[in-house]
Amino acid sequence: MKRITKGIIAIILLASIAIGSYYLIQVYLPYRAEQQRMLEQEQKELVKTYQDISYPNKSLGQVSLSHYNTEEIAELLKKEISPYQQSIATIQINDDTLTYSMKDLGQRIFYRCSDKREFEAGEEQKLAEYIVAMDKDRSLSEQYDIIQGDIDAMPLQVSIQCECDEKALTKVIQNLSKTYDKPVQNSRINKKYKILPAKAGCVLDTEEIAKGLRTYLNRQTTNDYSAAYETSKVEPEWYPEDLKKVNTLVARYTTKFTNNTARGYNIRLAATRLNGICLLPGESVSFLDTLYDKSDKKSYKKSAAYFKGKVVQAEGGGICQVSTTAYHTFLLAGIIPEKRYPHSMPVGYAKLGLDAALSVGGKDLVIKNTLDAPLLILAEAKDGTLAVAIQSYSNALKGYTYKPRAKKISNLEAESFLDVYKGKKKEKTIALSHDTYQKKSS
Repeated sequence: MKRITKGIIAIILLASIAIGSYYLIQVYLPYRAEQQRMLEQEQKELVKTYQDISYPNKSLGQVSLSHYNTEEIAELLKKEISPYQQSIATIQINDDTLTYSMKDLGQRIFYRCSDKREFEAGEEQKLAEYIVAMDKDRSLSEQYDIIQGDIDAMPLQVSIQCECDEKALTKVIQNLSKTYDKPVQNSRINKKYKILPAKAGCVLDTEEIAKGLRTYLNRQTTNDYSAAYETSKVEPEWYPEDLKKVNTLVARYTTKFTNNTARGYNIRLAATRLNGICLLPGESVSFLDTLYDKSDKKSYKKSAAYFKGKVVQAEGGGICQVSTTAYHTFLLAGIIPEKRYPHSMPVGYAKLGLDAALSVGGKDLVIKNTLDAPLLILAEAKDGTLAVAIQSYSNALKGYTYKPRAKKISNLEAESFLDVYKGKKKEKTIALSHDTYQKKSS
């Protein structure tokens, strides 16, 4: 009996398994497949409707960009950036009112995304397409869940940024300076020995203007900008009555040259270009710039000059005698040059160590007026004598006298000094230079 019962149970179990397998294969699995197919179809259709629509979590400042299509997002972007672009900056200078657009000031207005990407103003369509495309590379089921709100979309915050274009701002500031800065004109003596009048100038605080504009152009606001400034008057330091006191000869030195030669012509022309230069205290003169100033429309002749150890024929040959004579004259006035170079080889018109060479693009003699008074350079080349003199106040040297000297070490080497005297007493000696020359090539 027990055996029969067990057999029946086994048969029932086998039958159940067979029925279950049949149901699984013939009914349940096809049903599940159909359900999955229907779900995927539903997902496809829903996701397709968002093909040109942005997913959630997208915003421009406080303005949501979610669930908008590309064209709508582009329009929103343009609307939000427009007040920044239409802002104006108004600057009042004295009685003038100057108005600048953001374009005038070269301001860069752009979009910055929280994922570090940037888009320029005018690239709204490109940015809109970027926003809409976000999360579209995720799986179908993930995009479906995003739409259903079951999972979060990738967040993106877009902000409008403003930056100052330093190059454009500099141009604006330079134009303001050009318009409103009027240089002060100190009285001085011109080439015809006429004393020129002094004239006050004015200056605009362009640094303060640039600072204010720079802060504004880097702003994150749509407010307009306004500021007011006044130019400041700048009084001259030197007036005609000061220049009238430039009436005393304080130093003079002469050298000899052969008059009726091309070299003599060059020395005479160079002397006329140097003659009559007025230097106020602190002002400098470059002998290269001065002696090669062709505003008189004259040209030097070719004459002997030094070049790489050889004597060659060069335009302006001989004018170094003018710079050398002037160098000695300024030393007699206690004025040590800012720049001075020796010749490559010894010269016949000056001791070793007391010459001053000129070479276009290279050697220059630069003199700065270190006196407390204006000075006038006088230069004349006549009848074979070149004279350079300095005229200034009667007390310009304050009782000091100066004597330049050179110590010859060899035929091609020398040291130079400036001895300083107060009355008959030598107070000190200033070392000037240690110069080495080369032999002339045969």
